[in-house]
Amino acid sequence: MLRNMFRWGRTRGVTQCSCDPEWQGLYTEIDGQRQLALPRDEMATIVGYLDLTAHCAGCGAEYPKPWGLASK
Repeated sequence: MLRNMFRWGRTRGVTQCSCDPEWQGLYTEIDGQRQLALPRDEMATIVGYLDLTAHCAGCGAEYPKPWGLASK
């Protein structure tokens, strides 16, 4: 199944957000530029295709749930 190729299909440890409240904002980096990321019900196809990760804007923890890029 193709899904196993992507990041969310792999088994990995989860990093906890240390912010209060948790996950105050998310970002990803594309070509060295920070892009706004948003939680989603399903992982966006482009995120898996590019093997991107989202991080907390406060503490930098990697976001473990589905997300996608925010519209411009």
